[in-house]
Amino acid sequence: MYPSSFALAIENAELRASAETALAPLRSSIERYDRSNMEALLAGIAERIPEVLMLDIAAFQEQAGTALREIRTRAPKTKIVALHGTADPHWILESLRGGAAEFVQAPFSETLMPALARIVEARVENGSTRKKGRLLGFLSAKGGCGATTIACHVAVELQRQTKSNVLMADFDLASGLTRFLMKASGDYSVVDAARNLSRLDASLWQGFLSPVKPGLSVLPAPLTVSHRDTPEEADFQELLRFMRTQHDWCVIDLGRSLTSVAEAALQEVDDLFLISTTEVIALHGLKSMARGLQDDQHNKHKLHVILNRAPKMMDITRDELEKILGRPLYATLPNDYPSLYESYAKGSLLPPGNRLAQHFARLTSQIIGVEAAKPKRRFSLLG
Repeated sequence: MYPSSFALAIENAELRASAETALAPLRSSIERYDRSNMEALLAGIAERIPEVLMLDIAAFQEQAGTALREIRTRAPKTKIVALHGTADPHWILESLRGGAAEFVQAPFSETLMPALARIVEARVENGSTRKKGRLLGFLSAKGGCGATTIACHVAVELQRQTKSNVLMADFDLASGLTRFLMKASGDYSVVDAARNLSRLDASLWQGFLSPVKPGLSVLPAPLTVSHRDTPEEADFQELLRFMRTQHDWCVIDLGRSLTSVAEAALQEVDDLFLISTTEVIALHGLKSMARGLQDDQHNKHKLHVILNRAPKMMDITRDELEKILGRPLYATLPNDYPSLYESYAKGSLLPPGNRLAQHFARLTSQIIGVEAAKPKRRFSLLG
């Protein structure tokens, strides 16, 4: 089956007409972009993610390679077909260097369909027909609310319950606890990946990751980071877009409060879990952040509030708390700091049989959208 969506950025009128004629029998969706407006082209491709982008390669002149790499960074799953009037060796080489999947010369009625067939064949062989993965962001209302702990346990549970490909990524550049909690041993970090966006492909990506168990990998924060060398917020956004093309689930630790990196990530995540405790300062931060996020219609539907380390007896009822926050609680997790301390001292996460671990499992089931498995009752002669 040929691709169902195309984008054309062809300046030469004759080439454009020839390409459209060749594509007409496919009855595919076709978006047309002005090659001279590079930013509009990049924004459109990143938003719509067409299966194939057809470019008039010579129109970019000496900037062809840079343009191709930028497009691949913005939309890594879109295959680029470079078009030219002839089989010019110079433009063939420029296309391949820039990362184009195919180079096609006129007449397109003879050359285009075989090129599209090769793209489809490669896509099937690489298993790239998978849907976009889901991005889950975890953010603490203040330091010490437990977002990292929850995120790490949810990542483990996601892989256990779904048997899918899960990534745990640490965007908390200030603390970077994920490396310790998940026992990640790799040398590379989320900053290294963001700095190499133009080179990222499936093979290089695997080199950045730290596998911790089958189906679960970690991309930790750097051990040390200089603000002068920190990538731009837009780079982290592009990295998140690439992540979802490589994994079924991506769990993102966003640290505490709305840092510039967290705010950039908010535009990309599918669900944002805002973590708070019952401390007055935490609840104040929670209310302020929730109110700000709810004012943004783009983020409002993503927001889910989790109350962590909730005591058995609270000074405020759940209904009262929800009224103050202006939205329902997504989940409430009990306090079991002694068990966490003991597990971390042993260099591991909580064992599955632990009471808090079972709450993490139920939270994960809720996120997935399946009914949580009920814990097995122990057999007793006394009933």
